[in-house]
Amino acid sequence: MSNLPALSGLPGTLLFTLRARAEEHGRADRLLADPLAAQWYEQLPQSAAMQQAMAAAYSPVFQLGTAVRAQFYDEVAERFLAGHDQPVIVELGAGLSTRFARLGVDRALWLELDLPEAIAARQRLDEETASHRFLPFSLADEAWVQAVTAVLPEGVVPANMLFIAEGVLFFLSPADAAALFRLLTRHFPGAAFALDVLTEQFSPSARRRFAAHDAPMQWFLADEQSIHTLGLSVLRSVVAAHQAPARWQALGFDPAQLLTTQVNILMEAMIV
Repeated sequence: MSNLPALSGLPGTLLFTLRARAEEHGRADRLLADPLAAQWYEQLPQSAAMQQAMAAAYSPVFQLGTAVRAQFYDEVAERFLAGHDQPVIVELGAGLSTRFARLGVDRALWLELDLPEAIAARQRLDEETASHRFLPFSLADEAWVQAVTAVLPEGVVPANMLFIAEGVLFFLSPADAAALFRLLTRHFPGAAFALDVLTEQFSPSARRRFAAHDAPMQWFLADEQSIHTLGLSVLRSVVAAHQAPARWQALGFDPAQLLTTQVNILMEAMIV
């Protein structure tokens, strides 16, 4: 597929997460199976700038964190699908998520929402159907709300909807993050929301590496307790570094130190 666009900057970060899931699929001790990620990663071209960004910012720590996060969201989505009639799942900043192929075929209306460049890449690799729709919008553009509501089946209420924001919110500015939460509260009260946040503990060197390749991380919480200031009803939260401890220890992390880490927090919540 030589006519696929070569991505860079913020849209290019989808290649990081796609690679991480592809590599996870190839492991004997994998946390999730994702054959489609492995297939797609081989098909996507990488610009010289993207190759440099990958060499500078991709790491085994990023790979494992992405796999832990993906497993968490798979568990949340599976429970939601099993517990709701006529479910709707909306992935915000979807990148090249393959969760629909893993979990959602013939089970839900599934909406993938992301920047136009990211959706263009998906359209070359994936097939849009009546139950799997692609929406090219920035989360900072309020028009995405109308695009989502326009494709909802008659009678669907927010309680039948799950929003997933996987590895995306920290790329928003603080103002855009606050605006997103206001939009969700105004238009989708009662919907489920699975999201992850970074705290100020997050590595300064990693921040610099992403910023140097035009994908700055901008929105951070002070600490784990700050999740309760987001205006959500938090049902469950876990710290990524506390999951799959044997895998983290294999990367050289001290088990006792891991338990004090609160860098990447994964949450299952309700929009109120």
